[in-house]
Amino acid sequence: MCGIGLVLSALCSPCTACSVRSQACPCASTSPHPSPDSGGGPHANNSLESSHFDLELERRLCQRGPDHYQRLLRRVTTESNEDDAPRGFAIAMHSAVLHLRGDKVTPQPVEDSDDNVLCWNGEVFAMDGDDHEEDSKWMQASDTALLSDKLQLAGEKLQEMTLEELEKGSDPVVEVLRRVRGPYAMAWLHDRTKRVYFAHDRFGRRSLLYRRWGADLEGDFVADLAGTETTAVAFGASDLTRFVLSNVAVGASGEDLAQYRELPASGIYVLDLRARGSTEVGKLPAFRMEFHPYAPLGIKIDMTVSTAPAPTYVLDRFGCQLPCPAIDFDAVMAPQEEPSTLESSARALLLALSNAVGVRVRSVPPRPAPNGIAEARVAVLFSGGLDSVVLAALSHFHALPGEPVDLLTACFDEKSSFASPDRLAAELAHAELCALFPQRQWNLVQVNVPRAELSSKQHEIQTLMAPCDTHMDFNIGAAFWFLSRGRGELRKSAQETGKTTLDELNAFLKPQRGDLRELETEVAALSLFEDQSADDHTLLCPVRRCGRKRKHGCVLGVCKTCCFKMQRAVGKLLSDSENQHVDQREAQGYVAKLISMGLQSETHLDLLLDLLKTKRQEERGEKWNTTIEQPFLSCRVHRSKQEQGGKTTQSVRSPTSTIATCNPSPSCEYQTSARVVLVGIGADEQLAGYGRHRTTLINGGEAAMRAELRMDLGRIWKRNLGRDDRCIASHGRETRFPYLDENVVSTIATFPVSSLCDAQLPRGVGDKRALRLVAKTLGLRSCAGLAKRAIQFGSRIAKVSNNRSNRQTQGKNKFSSVE
Repeated sequence: MCGIGLVLSALCSPCTACSVRSQACPCASTSPHPSPDSGGGPHANNSLESSHFDLELERRLCQRGPDHYQRLLRRVTTESNEDDAPRGFAIAMHSAVLHLRGDKVTPQPVEDSDDNVLCWNGEVFAMDGDDHEEDSKWMQASDTALLSDKLQLAGEKLQEMTLEELEKGSDPVVEVLRRVRGPYAMAWLHDRTKRVYFAHDRFGRRSLLYRRWGADLEGDFVADLAGTETTAVAFGASDLTRFVLSNVAVGASGEDLAQYRELPASGIYVLDLRARGSTEVGKLPAFRMEFHPYAPLGIKIDMTVSTAPAPTYVLDRFGCQLPCPAIDFDAVMAPQEEPSTLESSARALLLALSNAVGVRVRSVPPRPAPNGIAEARVAVLFSGGLDSVVLAALSHFHALPGEPVDLLTACFDEKSSFASPDRLAAELAHAELCALFPQRQWNLVQVNVPRAELSSKQHEIQTLMAPCDTHMDFNIGAAFWFLSRGRGELRKSAQETGKTTLDELNAFLKPQRGDLRELETEVAALSLFEDQSADDHTLLCPVRRCGRKRKHGCVLGVCKTCCFKMQRAVGKLLSDSENQHVDQREAQGYVAKLISMGLQSETHLDLLLDLLKTKRQEERGEKWNTTIEQPFLSCRVHRSKQEQGGKTTQSVRSPTSTIATCNPSPSCEYQTSARVVLVGIGADEQLAGYGRHRTTLINGGEAAMRAELRMDLGRIWKRNLGRDDRCIASHGRETRFPYLDENVVSTIATFPVSSLCDAQLPRGVGDKRALRLVAKTLGLRSCAGLAKRAIQFGSRIAKVSNNRSNRQTQGKNKFSSVE
């Protein structure tokens, strides 16, 4: 990964009278190809004096790429004016390198033998049309050097084409960039044709901002060009007196930073600096900017399934043997749904995700182990939720044996002793990973951020997230900034003495328990009460003569009062405690009471009791035994409210006080060495993980939900990824998004809606169905039933950053201060 920047300034008459007088004129050199300093060093610069803007740009880019920095200057001239001063543009190209590919650092910007210049911030994981043998070359060598060679060959074809042929036909350079599979932001200057190519990938996984100076600043022809078809616009020199392209915004004030815009990620831009004659008398020659959209994604999946009658495993492209997703006997299916549909979707998703994680982990070069102790090459931004835990589990199959994996979890709630929902879920998932893969060292890095520290870093985070400026932008950006810093207290693999961890954590996280969500769905499938189809009764408790509103999420689908009555009656009927045992006459009374409440028949009651007995047997048969005996019938909604009211006799301690770890010391300060972080962004946008997806499915049907998902994925570059990349990369770490791998995206696009979302099932069960089955297949039961929880709420930063406000601050409001 790198930090890149391009500063283009129009030459003026005389050249020293630049329109932006505060900047050092980049065209002061008499040579069109100024050479770098002879002094060298990791941060080599050129011989021209740097302005304040240049120095700040260098500082910001070197945060992203600390291993090498260089700036190259070029001058593109077109003709001379009456004073014999050249017309055209001066171009300064900046690159800072974070070495992640190949045996040694590839200095940037890269100049080839034809004097073309490449600034590359990205990873080429594959090229469309190549086989796996070709793909492996990209993983083992410097992708920057290989891509530069391909662009040079395309440039040779380009220079043989006339302007007319180029405007009517396909651009060979554009075709090369369209074939790239992987995240990137880039700028490439073709010396002979004076064309500058710049773009980032179709999802915008690498930030690329721009700012334009010129005569008409109200319009934005850069953004207006973006679309689904190839388009172009002509402009005069006065319309583009200066143009900055960078991974980060650079300015002297917040007002300056707000002038930057995220470059649209739907295609490739070309700035043609060859002057064309104007059709209007007295007008200066015109230049041209083009936009070339990306082609639709194609699917590319290799799947090997075991040949047994009931397949037990699948093989990914790296030969990793993964368990084959299958519907177990107690899984809840949608009406009229074939089990094979969900199974095949989960199987395809598992293979595509494993391939995506594999290429992102295996392409990181091995690091020397000081004193024989291996350090983590890869970390996972780890909330304990479904998306991140699946990535962590899959990373085990691709990381080197004996190599630790760092799990970074953040919490901002100092008042609760840093026991936010995300932290508790992360502890649960960490313990489960340790049990599933005991040969791997899983480092849970607890990033605890006091309010004072959050306030002290506020300005830095605001600068990085610019031009994003809302309260939600700050909350998410700050969470990612502190997470990617990778500094916190270390918890290593859990010991066997902590075997009650899962049950205690599940009890502590009772409102989010996955087993209760599944029980809710299975009880609903029994149809205990007669169906009420009238619309005006759908929100009412189905218990006879009740009339109260039923509570969404109740395990029985009734109101609070009726739920407690039924829990007590069922508990008496099933109790195996001597103190609570009832005789036959009392049992008949409880049965009659339940039937009088509106249950359809004693047969339905027997089905409920049998289901609860089966669940109890399964719980007692789990290898994770518990000292906490749960009731036969628990409701995650009404039971949690009862506990909050102090009516429960069972006390559950915070799990942070009961987990035993390999490290006996109360705390161990730790700094991750990983330069690559895996992030779960993109799963919710594709797999219907947001609550509004369910609402859209209910109100508008499958077509409406498909349209909502396409909209979410189409705008993720603007709403999420640019901001997140800037905040994470500022610590010299590269973000990798397996859920946004091109093959993963094209695979999910083929799934039926039933594999994504079933609105009849509760949250935590009916959303992201294929991914939940993948999690269960991998043995991850802790996260498989967790509902979506946004990072700003799960980490409690939203609560802390708005603590002193006298009203609720909406996420879309402009952020001002933590204070």
